[in-house]
Amino acid sequence: MWWLVLIYIIVTALVIFCAVALSSILDQLDKRTRISSVFLGGLVLAIVTSLPDLFTALSSVCFIKEPELAFGGILGGNIINLAILAFFIAVSTKTFSETTINKRFIITTVISLIISIILLLNAFLPDSFMILGINVNAISICIVALYTIMLVLNKGDHKTNAVDTLVVSKYSVKKLVLFFVLCAIALILCAVALSYITNILSDYYSIDKNLAGALFLGLSTALPEIVTTTVFIKKKNFNLAVGSIVGSVAFNWLILVLSDIFYFDGTIFMKDANAQMLTGFLTGALALMTVILLFNAFLKKKNAWRWLYFCLSVAVVALTVAYLVTAFYIL
Repeated sequence: MWWLVLIYIIVTALVIFCAVALSSILDQLDKRTRISSVFLGGLVLAIVTSLPDLFTALSSVCFIKEPELAFGGILGGNIINLAILAFFIAVSTKTFSETTINKRFIITTVISLIISIILLLNAFLPDSFMILGINVNAISICIVALYTIMLVLNKGDHKTNAVDTLVVSKYSVKKLVLFFVLCAIALILCAVALSYITNILSDYYSIDKNLAGALFLGLSTALPEIVTTTVFIKKKNFNLAVGSIVGSVAFNWLILVLSDIFYFDGTIFMKDANAQMLTGFLTGALALMTVILLFNAFLKKKNAWRWLYFCLSVAVVALTVAYLVTAFYIL
């Protein structure tokens, strides 16, 4: 089985390569066009870097028939994404405190927090909490409604002068868009392969599907966000970094909805102890990230509050480490 682990590593490396390319291309588009950073970071990049999550989830429910892989992969990926963002905020508190994060990202984070709380309360809802006539859980309807509200509240953000003359690419905008599409397709192919590999590994090592999805799929599909965030932080573009993470977390909820629609043998929203553990840790991480962004947006003397950003960010990282330790202990 060592050869399958090797293939997992190779496919994961391809995901990293595509993510680096995507982040670099998007950074160029951000600087050379008048497109909103909220649109690029919070929507376009969020969707593209979530393609692995989308296709691993759909592969898990449509072909492998393992909804636990999809559910665990999405929630685990969200936890890891928030931990990575928190880590960079902790180590770059000076840059973060000097940057005013777009308030629309706060709306996105709050909506994600509300959805996570709904999932946490799912354990107390009846098993038959389904929409009559269609094989869709009512939670899916709630997610779509909340996501629509988020899009409505976030509309109308435009950038007045986004061109950076210090950073110029030799490629035209048209070629950059073409490269962007090709990298996105490569991510899709890698995502499908990862879902099959993870399912085989979980069966071979007798790992719970929720935890296998959270650990293997969650980590590998979170790599695009991890890499793009690293690139944006290096370029001191905290708005795109935050937008990439919180936008991906929000878009991942829609992936759960799609997975629920295409899973015909029940609902994808799990109620077992492992699923509730995942949801609990994610809810805590989202709550802390909401507080961080609120302080950044509304505190005027930002430099005086660096210690607060650092402490809250460390708390998110610690929460994620606690989850990983707990997951491995259960294994």
